[in-house]
Amino acid sequence: MMTKPRILVTGGTGYIGSHTVVELQKAGYPVVIIDNLSNSNAAVVDGIEKITGIRPDFVEADCTDMDALRRLFADYPGIKGIINFAASKAVGESMSKPVLYYRNNLNTLMNLLDMMAEKEVEGIVFSSSCTVYGEPDQNPVTEASPIKKATSPYGNTKQISEEIITDVINAGAPFKSIILRYFNPVGAPPSSEIGELPNGVPQNLIPYITPRALSDPDRYGHPQGTERVRRRLRHPRRILHPRLHRRCGPRKGPRYRRGAYAPGQVGRED
Repeated sequence: MMTKPRILVTGGTGYIGSHTVVELQKAGYPVVIIDNLSNSNAAVVDGIEKITGIRPDFVEADCTDMDALRRLFADYPGIKGIINFAASKAVGESMSKPVLYYRNNLNTLMNLLDMMAEKEVEGIVFSSSCTVYGEPDQNPVTEASPIKKATSPYGNTKQISEEIITDVINAGAPFKSIILRYFNPVGAPPSSEIGELPNGVPQNLIPYITPRALSDPDRYGHPQGTERVRRRLRHPRRILHPRLHRRCGPRKGPRYRRGAYAPGQVGRED
């Protein structure tokens, strides 16, 4: 039986990253996680193990540290794919700390692209965002919708990152790429071993409204209201599926995959 290739998941103890690790391991992929734990907790690795029965390899390090990346690739040879979730991601925070966002998000991506060429990694899936559409002319947006001026430094880092990937691929890079654009992930496995558990004050909507809903279920647990929210949001396991590793391509330009529509719109999986 052919052994499946090893996958590196950056930001793999984060919300969507941890769900992705679960799906990859269920599909038989050996996974290495790298995360600096700036907005997550190492206990997430325990949760992943409880769900899948497999403990992923975990390296606590920062992807902006090239030496740390080289040590990781030396310790875990045979990595053939990267799924990159490592990034600062709060729109509001990016307005007050733009340099942090540009330094972290762009340097992380460029380091990974350098390592891919150096270590013969075959494909990358980049976690982008529907923020690249700016203020769209109409909703719902599609892959054909025009890219508009970013409304935040966070959104701009995603636009620039997509341009970097496109330029690298068109320059003849020996690997393939997929860019994911999505909004509004929400949910957790039935066991609740992992979920959206950011460090400090949450920067996303759901961690705020969940405690409120639990405190007043008669008001916020109304079936009609629940259904209205459910139609606008997406479970993270549906955003990225292991089959994407097999679909990385083509080499002449990245492939885009929309995980959801713009905010407030009904999402669907292509």
